[in-house]
Amino acid sequence: MIFLNLKTYKEATGKRAIKLLSFLKKIKSKIKIIPIAQATDIYRIKKELGIEVWAQHLDPIDEGRATGYISAFSLKQAGASGVLINHSEHKLEKKAIIFVIKKAKENSLKTLLVGHTKEMVLNFDKLPIDFLAYEDERLIATETSILETQASIIKDLAQKLKHPLIVGAGIKSGEDVKNALLCGVKGVLIASHFVKAKSPKKMVKELISSFSPQ
Repeated sequence: MIFLNLKTYKEATGKRAIKLLSFLKKIKSKIKIIPIAQATDIYRIKKELGIEVWAQHLDPIDEGRATGYISAFSLKQAGASGVLINHSEHKLEKKAIIFVIKKAKENSLKTLLVGHTKEMVLNFDKLPIDFLAYEDERLIATETSILETQASIIKDLAQKLKHPLIVGAGIKSGEDVKNALLCGVKGVLIASHFVKAKSPKKMVKELISSFSPQ
């Protein structure tokens, strides 16, 4: 799997998000590619491209009197299939994470929960989620891939976890994907290096080709 976090970059907002992701409609691959978009762009992406799209965040609230917050119900109505939870740029307390997972399930949203340390990831493995990600926040958007410095940790996690492991932070090449797969992970989470790539399409094709032949 390849998760593409668009963050709030101008290049990945509004009409530019459609332009950035339009090539995904034409890619023929069994490798699942899922953009993770801003709440304001989910409906547009789903309607204009017809591809699966996830949300970047979900607030721990019930629908009703919660002005300015993002509810699970609103994300589902917009066309989201899942949600990213506890990214390092939008962290939640443990109690809030548990509530958010509950609301996501109530609205049939899949969940990708991010842990920022080995211990956190192991602890999160007890929760009723769909996917579990490990990202060392110190490496996010850097030129140093997490696979270069923490391969042994990632391999250990992949062996111990009951949930599929996704890795992120500094992922930018097919070589990173190959190394991740050798460690036993099921997919990668990419953001800045995708959005800022000279050719996002070429980059994604390289990533896809690095998975086992389909």
